[in-house]
Amino acid sequence: MSTRRRIAVLFAASIVALALVLAGFAGRADNPTLIAFVGTNDGFDIGVTDSNGNAITRIPPGTYTFLVRDRSRIHNFHFASNEDRTVDFRTELDFVGEMSFTVTLLDDTQYAYACEPHWQSMNGSLLSTNRPAPTPPPPPPPAPKPKTLRAGVTAGGTAHVSARSLKAGRYRMVVSDASKRHNFHLAGPGVNRRTTAAFTGRTTWTLRLKRGAYRFGSDPEPLEGRLRVR
Repeated sequence: MSTRRRIAVLFAASIVALALVLAGFAGRADNPTLIAFVGTNDGFDIGVTDSNGNAITRIPPGTYTFLVRDRSRIHNFHFASNEDRTVDFRTELDFVGEMSFTVTLLDDTQYAYACEPHWQSMNGSLLSTNRPAPTPPPPPPPAPKPKTLRAGVTAGGTAHVSARSLKAGRYRMVVSDASKRHNFHLAGPGVNRRTTAAFTGRTTWTLRLKRGAYRFGSDPEPLEGRLRVR
């Protein structure tokens, strides 16, 4: 073979090899990049985000490049799946820096990641699926506002409540104490509230009244008033 032909063959082979290398780089460049991190400032943080830094827990199946940012010698990052044995990569415990791993995630497959020495507290998961995320349940309805109940004691020491029978539930009891010698006292299932004898003015109690009989009055006299809760 002549020297000119030998050079031509070597040049052609070089072009083919370069094309294959560039194709490989192009293929990797087309893969979406996910950012994995662990051990910032030796902290116990670990996670996976998209390229914009948004935390993710589910992504469509496909081929991805994981850029792992391992920031600690006391932690590592391990990514694997019990359902897909083809995906299993990790950084070493002593390694600090960035490493890239390109993997293909299967449809409807759960993947997990963890720091191996601290897997119980440093872990997470990633679901590869085309199914839409489930719609979160609607928030519970707000708790009903408590009904207002008025009670108190007169200047002469007579205790009173604005109702003698009511349904069980939450109540806002507005207590007016007009006596410097007498107080208002309410006692019953789950409740034992009173004003002091020296107190005068208005106070508000938030109570949960249960089914049963409640007594009210002014100390030290017997609590002779009755409030029935049904």
